[in-house]
Amino acid sequence: MSADLLPHAHLFAGPPDEIPFYIPYPVDGPHIGMWPLAKAKPAADAYRTVLGQMDDGFTYDTQHLIEKLEFEYAEWEFATKNLDWYTQDTIFFSIKG
Repeated sequence: MSADLLPHAHLFAGPPDEIPFYIPYPVDGPHIGMWPLAKAKPAADAYRTVLGQMDDGFTYDTQHLIEKLEFEYAEWEFATKNLDWYTQDTIFFSIKG
């Protein structure tokens, strides 16, 4: 799996640099993450491939992430092909720890 598909760098990335103001968050969460929509399906496919090799304690959360990434990717793919005004390219997460 390529490093750009690993979840930690995306889920805890913080808001994008293009946001012109500081978004505060407490040290123990919630954290703001972002995921490029173009990488959502490749990441979901990679996670699904290794799901059976994970510790049982990680499979529920990983399956949930896979489902969200696949859903968002399908919506993005449809919108970019069928809606001329659609410009979204990022999924934003708020992770509460």
